[in-house]
Amino acid sequence: MHKGMKFLLALALMSDLLMAGGKDAGPVTIPYVPIPEPADPSPWYAGVGLVYGSYLRETAVCRYEDQTSGIMARVGYEYNEYLGFEARAIKTLWGEGSNGGEKLEHLGIFAKPTLYMGDRFRLYGLVGYGQTKTINEGGNGNLPEYDETGFSWGAGIDFDLSGRDGDKEENKAYSREFDGHAEQEKGWGLFIDYQRLIVDSNLPDMKAITVGIRYDF
Repeated sequence: MHKGMKFLLALALMSDLLMAGGKDAGPVTIPYVPIPEPADPSPWYAGVGLVYGSYLRETAVCRYEDQTSGIMARVGYEYNEYLGFEARAIKTLWGEGSNGGEKLEHLGIFAKPTLYMGDRFRLYGLVGYGQTKTINEGGNGNLPEYDETGFSWGAGIDFDLSGRDGDKEENKAYSREFDGHAEQEKGWGLFIDYQRLIVDSNLPDMKAITVGIRYDF
């Protein structure tokens, strides 16, 4: 028998066997394996903190300095791994000064460049525009009050407190590559930063240091 005839006969026999087995075995079923959907964490975060403010003015005829403390609140949006945007508000409530004491109020909006230092830490800058007021509650007429707008800047560091043990495989499925690092994951974190509230050579040196907590949604 020619080789070609043997090959055709073998194919016919295999076909009969497969059809017979199919009749006995019933329909073939494929097991369902669920595919995890990519995580879609929110880029929004919020934070609150305690702030220490300093207010210093030096002229040819006088020098006055106040220390004041209060609260700060901030809300931010993380555009990507390297850049975010943040709005913040500061209001000091307590203080004492060498000339009766002045308190501070500040509103600002900032671009926020970011540099990661491992999985838990990141450094950030603040570059933006704000309005800053000084409030003379001591009754000292020699202290002028200011209500000014202008350039503001700052810098700080974040520390992530969210737990990620056992979640490394899930993080690989995140829809945005930068999620799962530093403050990008849902959970709590700590921060400390320094801010120059308004930069103007004709105005007093007004600055603030804040320590607080933040939550990533």
